[in-house]
Order: sequence, then structure tokens, then C-alpha cells
Amino acid sequence: MSNKNSKIGCLLITHFGVKAEINKTPELSDKDIFLYSQELHHSPVVEDFSKRIKNISKGVPLSYALSRYPKSLKFEFDRKNYEQIFASVISNVARIAPKIERSELGVIYIDIQGLSRMYGGEAKLVTSILDSIPYFLEPRFGISVNKFSAYSAALSSIPGGSTKILNNIDSFLSSFSVDVLPIKKSTIIDFHKFGIHTIGDIARQDYGLIYAKFGNEGCRALSLSRADNSDYIYSDKPIENITEHVSLPFPTNSNSVLFTALELLVQKSFIRSVLKGRYVRKISILFELIGFSVWTKNLVLKNPLKNPHDLASLIRLELGDLKLPGLVENVSITISDFVGEYGVQYRAFTGIRDDIRDRKNKLIKTDRHIRKKMPAKNSLYKLLTVNPDHPIPERRAVQVSIDPETKFSVMAINIPKKIKVQELSNIPKFISLYGGDNLKVKVLDIWKIDLWWTQNPISRTYYNVSTPDNKVMTIFKDTVEKRWYRQNY
Repeated sequence: MSNKNSKIGCLLITHFGVKAEINKTPELSDKDIFLYSQELHHSPVVEDFSKRIKNISKGVPLSYALSRYPKSLKFEFDRKNYEQIFASVISNVARIAPKIERSELGVIYIDIQGLSRMYGGEAKLVTSILDSIPYFLEPRFGISVNKFSAYSAALSSIPGGSTKILNNIDSFLSSFSVDVLPIKKSTIIDFHKFGIHTIGDIARQDYGLIYAKFGNEGCRALSLSRADNSDYIYSDKPIENITEHVSLPFPTNSNSVLFTALELLVQKSFIRSVLKGRYVRKISILFELIGFSVWTKNLVLKNPLKNPHDLASLIRLELGDLKLPGLVENVSITISDFVGEYGVQYRAFTGIRDDIRDRKNKLIKTDRHIRKKMPAKNSLYKLLTVNPDHPIPERRAVQVSIDPETKFSVMAINIPKKIKVQELSNIPKFISLYGGDNLKVKVLDIWKIDLWWTQNPISRTYYNVSTPDNKVMTIFKDTVEKRWYRQNY
């Protein structure tokens, strides 16, 4: 029987790969997507798919999936990138809960027994864990007495929500499909052949009958369906490294943006309790470039550092005038080789004064206070100019949060906003702003932008227009998506 006094949490991120791709390319959000691999198979198989897609499961041939959804898009399953993002998620959770166990991509089990008191209650503990995960991953949380029932509880939760099931677990599990059981796929297929489609169907069976037809895997399924099994979180190994990751709002080779992103990641790393009072000997930097290539740099410190400002300054000094072979989409760092107290702290950068740090810390506290009162993505941030002459307005600058713990660390500004336009011969005649009345407009100027050579080609026709009350604004038609937007130019 399971230990009813134990509490195991499950952090679940469904469709991990698809969410990572949409975060990198937001235009994919309303598309049907299949991610495929050919690593262990002669022909491509589905590894992940959009949540709107039904009656397709992981492992089916890609050709079959495309025949069911012929208008869908296909991309190769970028395991290295997803694992890198997941490593950052694991680091975030390990900062809150010391005893965790990584399962498959997107699944972490957590021993939450006794943790609630440290966080002022179970609800606050779960909120802390969910808030530590990047928003685009839409994490869910489940609590129960063993791993499978905790996983099922998480699966039943809404994105960003949690479910706790400690009693009547077999009744809760009964409506779930046998497809969610962590057993061999061949056994699940056999269950369906014998008319056993739900976990409740299994729970009503006899162990002897189940063993005779389905063997040990069938008995394991029966034990899971009745919540008879006990589970333990086996991994209480201390973190050996810390990985932080950020996706840039658009590809760039701007040193100011890249160094600021690196500084932000260093600050996030040093917030973790595992680095408290410890020194860092090694940092690995990885830039993911357009075209699936990467640029890496490993820095081994002769004199270990325990201050994020000193480490960020050292990175700037070592990389100098950075020249890269392409545009960067994602930035990550891995800090490793921690050591304990190192005698007198080494200070290589005396120009960074303590009063400046104090002012920055006060700003961070102010930012957090404002966001508690008025929830927003960022309340205080700094603007970085990337390329003031870039033909695409949203790629001229970025805003960077001053708080390294915020989910929205590096964001584009001047993002186009969708509008409705009535046109005649490709010329706008009436526009409707954000659901308002139609306004007749007069075109004052027209120009076109075509970036056909980029990885994601951009083609826009801009119009400078005036309204009847003499307000002037800029709108454009995306000739690839066939949609209209308003944007300051």
C-alpha cells in the first residue's frame, strides 16, 4: 500500500518542445506543429505536437501524422535546446526544493514533505515553484501520495494551476485513459484490444487474471490504478552546476544586448542558495546562432569570484570586442566548480562601488513592490539600443528588466498591434482600432520593406495615414501573413 502520509509533487510541462519553438518564433502560435526525430528509427517519428492536435501520440510515424493533418508544419526535434531550457527549469526548482527527481523531458518529481512550513503554507510553496518557471512553458502542478497519482493530478490541472489528491485516489484515477500509464506501449495496445480503455477498467480486474493476460507490466498497471505503490524521490544529490537561459526577442549580434543578457544570467545564478558564500571557478557561455550553429566559450578563473558584478565584468573583459559568425537567438551560461570560502575575497574590479550596488538593489526592491501592487511584465527596466537604423522598428531596441528574477527579462519594444482594415486595390480606406468604429483614412506616404534573405523572411508595406480628426499614424500590411498592424515608425 502507498504511504498516505507521504506527499509527492509533480511539476508537469506538457508539449515542452512545441512551447519552446513558439517562444522562439511567436508566429507559430496559431499553427499546427509536429516535431519529429529520426535518432533511433529508420523513418521520422513524432516526438511532440501542438495541443490542438488530437488522436496523435508520441512515436507514431511522421508520415501518418501529416496525412491526418496535411496543413500542419513540421520541424526537427531540437533535443539539445529543449534539454538546455529544462536544465534551467530544474535549477529553478532545486533552489526551492532540495530533494527532486528529474523524469522525462518536462516532468520533475519533488519531495514536498515538510517544505510547506518554510514557505508559509502549501499554497505558497506551490506558487513559488510555479512562479520560478518561465511563463511560456505554462507549468502545472499535482500533489498526491505517489509519483503516478501526482502526475495525473498535474495532468488534470489547468496551465499555471495545481491539483491535490490525497484521498479516494483510485476514484480520481478511474476516468483517465490507460494511455497515460508509465508502462510499455505494447501493453497499452493489448489493454485496448481486450476492451480495457480506462484506469478504472483496470482497477476492477483481479491480479491473477491480469497477470495471466498481461504479465508483470499488467500487474504494475493494476497497482498504479489502485494507488497501491509507494514511491520515493531518489535524487537528493546536490547541484553540481547551475544553468540559466534566455531567448532574445529577435536575432542580434549587438554586443550591448549580448553582454547585458550575460550579466542578467549571472545575476540570476547568484540568487540561488547553492552559491551563497561560495566562489565560482568556471563559467561556460553558449550562444545559439541562426541556422542551428553554436558559439561557446569556457572561462576558468585563476582567482575564483563570488560576486555577480565582478564575474560579469570579467566576462566583458575576456570577450572584449566580440565578433560572432552570425546572429544570436538564445544565450545561456553554466556556472560550475564551486568552492567554499576562499580567504580574502578577490576584487578585480574596484571601480564598481558598493553605493552603486546599493542603489541598484533598492531599485530592484522598488520594482518588486510596484509589481505586487500593479501586476505587470516589467515596471522598471532599462532600454538598450540595438540598431537605431534597422528597417524593422521592433528590432531597433530592447528593454531589459532590472530585476534578474522576473520572467520577462529581455523583451522587444514597439511591437506591432493587430488592427482591422478595409482596403480597395491594396490601399487602406477604413481602419478599426482595437474593436472601435471604422475610421476613414487618407494615405500620406507609402514604402515597402523586404527582408527576403533572412531565416524568417519579412515583407511589409507601410502606410502613413491621417484620420478625419487629423491624427497621423503608421500602419502596415504583412504581405506574408496577409494581416494589418499599427506600429510607430
